[in-house]
Amino acid sequence: MIETVKAYAKINLHLDVCGILDDGYHSVKTVMQSVSLFDDVTVELDDNGTFFAECNVDGVPTDEKNIAVRAAKLYVERIGEKCGARIKIDKNIPMAAGLAGGSADAAAALIALNRIFDERLAAEELFELGAMLGADVPFCIACGTLYSDGKGEKLHSFPQMKQDVIFAIACGGEGVSTPWGYRLLDEKFDRFSNYSPKDTNELEVSLKCGASNAFCKNLFNVFEAPILEHRPVAKEIKELFANKGAICALMSGSGPSVYAVFENENDALVAIDAIKQKGYFAAIARPIPARFAIYS
Repeated sequence: MIETVKAYAKINLHLDVCGILDDGYHSVKTVMQSVSLFDDVTVELDDNGTFFAECNVDGVPTDEKNIAVRAAKLYVERIGEKCGARIKIDKNIPMAAGLAGGSADAAAALIALNRIFDERLAAEELFELGAMLGADVPFCIACGTLYSDGKGEKLHSFPQMKQDVIFAIACGGEGVSTPWGYRLLDEKFDRFSNYSPKDTNELEVSLKCGASNAFCKNLFNVFEAPILEHRPVAKEIKELFANKGAICALMSGSGPSVYAVFENENDALVAIDAIKQKGYFAAIARPIPARFAIYS
């Protein structure tokens, strides 16, 4: 049996840190949006009981170092089946870019296996498995526009973004280690001992108001300033978006990818062409609606 699922990238409309938990992880509050930049993840059952991946991009692990492989193994163990899985990943999402490409692949593997096994697990159980793999995986299962807290794995409902928003997403391939990004924040904010996180109220109101791009003035990413000091290409891309008429632009996650919102597709295409001429990755994307409803 075989199933293919789109693994959608995510961007952060809001990303802030509330403090440090007892286990050493950071407590975050974030609003995430799934977008139409995607990997194709195809899962086929393997009767020999082995789990492995294939990918069109060099350097992607094919064993259990690959989070999608771990996701498949975790799913099969949970439902008690005696089989393995072959996972083919056609990757379009840049790696180590703050777009949750690996988490999206893991989410797609879980969804694909759940379809193969006739929806054996409810959505809540998929979210539970996803949280065991990584903080972004539950969101990548659910998709849409969602608020998240805790380590980023606890999902809550949020006003959904209009589907006519035009995003341009770009990345210069610099790469960012998330632990390194958090270390920068800890240094900058004294381990958040006296830090007051920014709330999401204005972003929520702007998404509710009905105007497609009203949310732009309420974007925030606590990682952006310290990361851009160390990633000149990401800073260059953000400036290029601004010079090409973007309404707003922001780094996603811990970077170094940058997304921008444009009034029309022609302006976005002009910006993307200018970025590609520099040898960087760039693509147009649209918001993706929710796959599973979140009511909390």
